[in-house]
Amino acid sequence: MYKKNTKNEKSLTPEQSKRRRFWRDNIINTAMAFPPFLGFLLFWVTPMIAALLISFTELHSYNFSMAKFVGLRNYVEIWKSNMLWTSIRNTLFFCLSVPINLILVLFLSNLLDRKVKGYKIWRAILFIPKVCSGVAVTLAWQWIFEENYGVINSFLEALNIAKMPFFSNPAYFRPAVLIIGIWMSGTNVVLLDAAFANIDRTLVEAARIDGANEMQVFWKIKFPALTPTLFYCLTMNLIGALQEQSLMQVITTNGVGPGNAAVTLVYYIYRMAFVYTPTMGFGMACALSWVTAMFIALITRLNFILSKKWVHYD
Repeated sequence: MYKKNTKNEKSLTPEQSKRRRFWRDNIINTAMAFPPFLGFLLFWVTPMIAALLISFTELHSYNFSMAKFVGLRNYVEIWKSNMLWTSIRNTLFFCLSVPINLILVLFLSNLLDRKVKGYKIWRAILFIPKVCSGVAVTLAWQWIFEENYGVINSFLEALNIAKMPFFSNPAYFRPAVLIIGIWMSGTNVVLLDAAFANIDRTLVEAARIDGANEMQVFWKIKFPALTPTLFYCLTMNLIGALQEQSLMQVITTNGVGPGNAAVTLVYYIYRMAFVYTPTMGFGMACALSWVTAMFIALITRLNFILSKKWVHYD
């Protein structure tokens, strides 16, 4: 069969052969690209357009035929909600976990770059938080911070020190959640470790020969080479932190935390749609989801603009 097709190919003119290859290649490529493209249309574009349309309606039911067009009213109403500003503050506070994590990981990766004893084991241990289930990790930390029989408070009780009300006082709850957020971003260690491995060692050795100390070598040679990876980690982790929900939803004992300290922007969208359905409903939830998306896009764009000041690609 192959020889027969080869003969047929040879009997064609160059123009006909080129046209046949063109259609054959395009059919194969189109067939391979169609399934993911269809998934993109069904599970990304369609829900996004649906959310945009619903955001202009009043809808308190899963029956879309009951939607009532209200124009921009939902977008106006969400700005009047006191919970919105609370959720923004909670979200921005949780985002502090991103720069803190990057600073800690940069320090740890710098130590690992010196090939300390058990280097591979330490790298695997530091990567474990990202492999574990987020819900399972949150439940483990909930046990650690539990007010009556948790690990921390049991230790404090043994030392005759007053227990800390992690789940009843916002002043304790927010730092506790921040610690969990910092711990769960272990993947940055692997990325920065790879970035350290790609640093031009000849430049490092040349700097040391010229009399530079380790601090000067780090800030003048290593850190500029790490900035693209740091920028990637900052961007992706910041986008993830701005969309945090599952941690807050699982860690709380009353659904919203002490003083609504667990209500982030995305968690507030969820509660609008599925908890406050009779009063707010899907219309306001979709409106806030679009406002949140624009807010995240704005923060990300600002991050890209500022990156021109400190990220070095050469």
